[in-house]
Amino acid sequence: MKKLLFILLCSVLIVGCGKVDSEKALKEFETMVNNSENYNLYGTMEIINNEDVYNYEVSVSYLKGDYYKVNLVNTNNDHEQVILKNDEGVYVITPSLNKSFKFQSEWPNNSSQTYILESLLNDLKNDANRELVEVDNHLILKSTVNYPNNSNLVTQSVTFSKEMDLEKVEVFNNSGSAQITFIVTELDLKANNSKELFNLNSIIQESEVETESETTGTIDDIIYPMYIPTGTTYSSEEKITNETSERVILTYTGDKPFIMIEETAQIPDEIEVTAVNGELVTYGNIIGVMTDTSLNWTSNGMEYYIISSNMNPEEILQIAASTATVAVSSVK
Repeated sequence: MKKLLFILLCSVLIVGCGKVDSEKALKEFETMVNNSENYNLYGTMEIINNEDVYNYEVSVSYLKGDYYKVNLVNTNNDHEQVILKNDEGVYVITPSLNKSFKFQSEWPNNSSQTYILESLLNDLKNDANRELVEVDNHLILKSTVNYPNNSNLVTQSVTFSKEMDLEKVEVFNNSGSAQITFIVTELDLKANNSKELFNLNSIIQESEVETESETTGTIDDIIYPMYIPTGTTYSSEEKITNETSERVILTYTGDKPFIMIEETAQIPDEIEVTAVNGELVTYGNIIGVMTDTSLNWTSNGMEYYIISSNMNPEEILQIAASTATVAVSSVK
């Protein structure tokens, strides 16, 4: 009888210790994040979209008071975009095109972000069933994620060293395959960022285009989406060329009709800031502007639009993501 009681007591202690360990690890991470009023984070990110793989160099600067600056450089084609949040709103800036969209948005709090410490912390805190796993002297906290426009992403693992240094974040699909992998190369929790770093004009001056107004090229090959909703088919296309730009309009009809527009981007002399009523969205390698009926994004010197009143945002994003690979080699 005493032996049985001893075994039961040990089992309770083991289960209890596992729970405490998970909460202790989360508490340490929470303390680290909350105590840092100023940080710089650097890393590399790999995104898998079906059979395509995209790689990014990522740098994040943060200042307490909800200031964020995220630089994302696609190493496949050197396409750079900057996501900025300050007192005026949220901006998506494309330095090579001298263009920016301005949002009134809850980003980054309205969805999961692998490279934002506060986002990782919120995901872990919001999952009462989070798990702690110890593998090869690493601590891994597992939780669900919140990607409103990508139902394919469901869980994540956040890997720390034994000293609770953040090392890696992976996001998985329903099959358990990693779709996003962010590897931390440097994290400075005592950075010396000032508000000036998060000023739109400062970023504009850093990336100012020195050439006069010009276009980014001509469309040699029309780009067709590889993903089409069931019951929808290609209908027609029209190519419009003038002295300053080229544009292709693709029309698809059927159960879920849509129009896709691709055009060479015209670079203005001074940066254009366009206020939009849409929302900043990220999906695979797409960083764009989503409204109730449209999506606008840029890639490798081209501007793209998809317009449809018969599809939800995720379906539109799936079409957009299926065009991105071939777009890399279609402009000269």
